[in-house]
Formats: sequence, structure tokens, C-alpha cells
Amino acid sequence: MNDPPPQTVYTLDILAEITGVSTQTILEYQEHGLIRPELDEDSLRILRRIEHLRESCQVNLAGLKVLTSLLEKVEQLNEELRMLQK
Repeated sequence: MNDPPPQTVYTLDILAEITGVSTQTILEYQEHGLIRPELDEDSLRILRRIEHLRESCQVNLAGLKVLTSLLEKVEQLNEELRMLQK
């Protein structure tokens, strides 16, 4: 049985370069629990989602926290539904 490849982990500077989000903003998002301290593929995906919401909806940090939590729950429920339909 093959193990899955290890997940990519980014440095703060690389993640900032990839996303165009300042390192200070990424650290602020970490402090508020919007992204985990480990900067991996999930963090990259979540950071892109946060920035999209912030830019398109003009949402503040509190709103981002609520929206990201709700969107994660929707994804989890969709995955559970897919598993049940198999």
C-alpha cells in the first residue's frame, strides 16, 4: 500500500508571495484563528477564500471568521452526503 505524498508546507514569505497577501495580514489571520500556524495546502486554500470574501463582500475579521466557519461546515456536510450516496 502506498502512503500519500507529504503535504506541502510553505514559509510565511512564500505563502505571501503566492497569494499577494502581506505577511502581516497572514499573521493577523493566524492570531484570529482563521488559518492554522502550519502553512500548508489547506492554509493556502483558506487564505485564498478569505481574501476573496474580504475583497468581494467587504467583510471584516469577525465576519470572515463566521463565513469561513460556515463554508467549512458546508464542505464537510457535502462530503458526508457524497459518502452516504455511494
